[in-house]
Amino acid sequence: MVGESTKIDVTLGADAKELGEVVITASGLEANKSSLGYAVQNVDTQEILDSKEPNLVNALNAKVAGVQVTSSAGTPGASSSIRIRGSVSVNKSNQPLFVVDGIPIDNSTGGGGNTAGGVTESNRAIDLNPNDIASLTVLKGAAATALYGVRAANGAIVITTKKGKAGKPVVKISTTYAVDKVNKLPKRQNIYAQGAFKDGVATYRGPETAEGDSWGPMISELEFDGDDGYFFDKGGKLVPKGTGNGVPARAYDPYSFFENGRTINLNASVSGGNETTRYYFSGGRLDQKGVIPNASFQRTSFRSNLEVDISEKLSATMSASFSNSGGFRVQQGSNINGIMLGLLRNTPTFDIGNGLSGQSAANEESTYVNPDGSQRSYRWGVYDSPYWTVNKNPTEDNVNRVIGIAGLKYEINKSLYLSYKLGIDHYSEAVISALDINLGGFGNNVGSVTQRFAGNSDVTSDLVFGFNHELVDGLTMTGLVGYNLFNSHYTQQETFGNTLAAPNFYHISNAADLTADEDISRKRIHGLYSTLDFSYNDWAFLNLTGRNDWSSALPSDNNTYQSYSVSTGIVLSEAIDIRDSFLDYLKLRASYGVIGNDAPIYSTANIYSQAESDGDGFISSVEYPSYGTNAFERGTLLANPQLTPERATTYEVGGEVRLFNGRFGLDVTYFNTQSEDVIIEVQTSATTGYLESVLNSGEILNKGWEIIGSFTPVESYDFRWDIEGNFTSMENTVEQLAEGLDRVFLAGFTSTSASLVTGMPYSTIWGDGFQRADDGRMIIGSDGWPLADPEKKALGDPNPDFTLGLRNSFEYKGIRLSALLDFRKGGDVWCGTCGIMDYFGTSQLSADERNDKIVFDGVINTGTSDNPVYVENDISVPIAQSPTASEGEFYRRRYGFGGITEMNIWDGSWMRLRELTLSYTLPDNLLDGIGLLEGAGLSVTGRNLWLKTDYPGIDPETNLTGNSNGYGLDYFNSPNTKSVSMTLNLTF
Repeated sequence: MVGESTKIDVTLGADAKELGEVVITASGLEANKSSLGYAVQNVDTQEILDSKEPNLVNALNAKVAGVQVTSSAGTPGASSSIRIRGSVSVNKSNQPLFVVDGIPIDNSTGGGGNTAGGVTESNRAIDLNPNDIASLTVLKGAAATALYGVRAANGAIVITTKKGKAGKPVVKISTTYAVDKVNKLPKRQNIYAQGAFKDGVATYRGPETAEGDSWGPMISELEFDGDDGYFFDKGGKLVPKGTGNGVPARAYDPYSFFENGRTINLNASVSGGNETTRYYFSGGRLDQKGVIPNASFQRTSFRSNLEVDISEKLSATMSASFSNSGGFRVQQGSNINGIMLGLLRNTPTFDIGNGLSGQSAANEESTYVNPDGSQRSYRWGVYDSPYWTVNKNPTEDNVNRVIGIAGLKYEINKSLYLSYKLGIDHYSEAVISALDINLGGFGNNVGSVTQRFAGNSDVTSDLVFGFNHELVDGLTMTGLVGYNLFNSHYTQQETFGNTLAAPNFYHISNAADLTADEDISRKRIHGLYSTLDFSYNDWAFLNLTGRNDWSSALPSDNNTYQSYSVSTGIVLSEAIDIRDSFLDYLKLRASYGVIGNDAPIYSTANIYSQAESDGDGFISSVEYPSYGTNAFERGTLLANPQLTPERATTYEVGGEVRLFNGRFGLDVTYFNTQSEDVIIEVQTSATTGYLESVLNSGEILNKGWEIIGSFTPVESYDFRWDIEGNFTSMENTVEQLAEGLDRVFLAGFTSTSASLVTGMPYSTIWGDGFQRADDGRMIIGSDGWPLADPEKKALGDPNPDFTLGLRNSFEYKGIRLSALLDFRKGGDVWCGTCGIMDYFGTSQLSADERNDKIVFDGVINTGTSDNPVYVENDISVPIAQSPTASEGEFYRRRYGFGGITEMNIWDGSWMRLRELTLSYTLPDNLLDGIGLLEGAGLSVTGRNLWLKTDYPGIDPETNLTGNSNGYGLDYFNSPNTKSVSMTLNLTF
């Protein structure tokens, strides 16, 4: 008893010299981080929740060294990709393995992924409720993941979910409300009207002409004629000033199409138990409405975890989770039905909302349908109005997913145990998508509907025998031997229907012409694995792992491959006892590992598929079965029964130091991964009867530095300031492709693509460029215009020079302020959107330079092609308008549709305020006497509130082809968002 008080508050501080961080390693084992010879990184689960990201992958942005996250779009439910230490494969996914409670789960993207057009679908990690996560560990190199074998060739995200504890039931409730806005859009001009140059004169050409350009006269030179029978504007047609009713023409803002989105996220859980039985149950509901009218995503999830000590030696674990997710997807990309294509090409003199905006305009049919039934759009149906698209081009998906895990563990004695775990991950997906009839005006679509049903079942079984033994005084050995079975079965049935009988009815029975398709994918992997860990006096550590896999994706007589690693760590501060008040901890580590990676399924045997007879401009194509006849044809890929596994070899060295009683910490890692025998599909001569063949032919090098730092400048009784940072600098280089092959297409278009090019970075931007002299200067023609190079070339590197995540956190009593800054230096992006806007004359740039003249920086060849003599260019040329100009002579049009690729390569560097969170936790003395309430907190979070970048398009964080292996492409991508949210947390 102290004075008159009967209560003493005691705060226990962690001793930085004694306590170590616990991480989850491969096979789901807990380990002290100091005992590991390789780099791993934990992510604070509170930081995941503070991000307010519905997709778990996005929540990892800027939080982990060596990890890069790319989103396909800011639309609800859009997929995101994650890469750890770059890309190492070509025709297989480069994303890491996701492991939940020791069982690998599926993180693929529905429908086979995202392409250059269509809709963005979800990656399946979005089915996980972040509120259920207790810990998340990122395993990076081969030494960390070799025990998982082929499935973790790209690293692993290891998640444990929340469990119950002995004691009275604990009930937690949280509710979040968020408001979203578009965070960045290309700048548009509002000076010049729809139209074109006719005989050197800018002439207005309205929607009824179906012409798409905005190279017309100045809007201030036009007025309305008052024709109330004119479909496209309530004010009538636009005519030259002085010939109408005197009402001046106006410029409309098509960005009024966007509205405020909102997200509601409700979660509740109850946990508890006694000495023998512990439980955790939770439920969650996420309801997201996007910034694009009608776009939405919903997720309902339930989880139950149960742990039972059946006896002193036998224990059981059981868990089950169910999620239902889906929503309304919107068209994007290279797609005349796409939202952004119709929006950004829209001329300033056409009001797409017809006097309304956002959801109000989307709810009014007269916004996008004329009285005669034709489409109301600025090109009279050639490009779909965004409001037409969100109403008449629907795609809706519905996914049900169940993950069940059951495990038994028997403690034979203090040194031996036997465990078995069985996990089932199953989801079913139903998708309906349609393009409505669009035949009025200049529309050309008889309508179509597609119905897709898919199901995937992954079964994982693990039998483990574990042991630990003290060999001699101070030297201990722990290890395990295990057998793993993985079986995957994916089925997709798809029915395509063309020529709809009636509009607004999106059912397969409404289609006159039907074709069907079914895909089946099966794969099985057997694996034997073992790991041995040696520890000497808790300062010297050695780890050995080995795994042998047998995969059905490889030739039956050569289907085995090995993964193995060795790693070591020495805690010097313990080994030579150099700890003092200055130095808390000093460790060096090194590792070497090799991971095998099998082939894409069905690459070792030629296959047959449903036949198709291609048509031409006069005769339609025919897909079989048709006319009472069925037919199959051999695939165009020449299989290779001699394929061998890919092999990635990684060595890694690093060190960690902690100073000043843990107030300063630094962790530095250098890694080098050489991928060999990379499996690539390459073009082959058509005389063979095939178009492509599959070979072991590539080599890819990944190397770089990862630095993790922490610093506590101020630490007092009731105030604390923490700084945490992670830095990554990495090179990802294609060292070799097949003999005679210099390039492999990954994603994009014929004119511009993300490709593999020998000697260049992974996903190099490849396309048309300008001619260059030996010193790199642009070659200018005798007319003053840059000369296009007839050969395509490497033009951009989408991989950043470095990335940096920097978090500052301040805590004062129950108040906490946390800010996460995200920096990216370098990383080129092809802004195809910018090139098309420049071409059509809707960009701000096309208005700013419309009357400019320029002398291009370059040289003119006054000699011959064989013996060039270069002189400085001094010829001035008009960018656009001149008395005799035709549009084809404009700088933004003379090189073809969208301009030359090189004209639209931009630096994608950025600085952004990724997250800003202010939270307050009520102190215990304020909660006394408030019924059953034991804890309460309120937080406000901003996401993507500030972005600084020179990139002229939308947020350069997005990628046209979603989570494909090709990135650095922007072609009418849907925009990213920023948000502000408020969360209330209650504990009972």
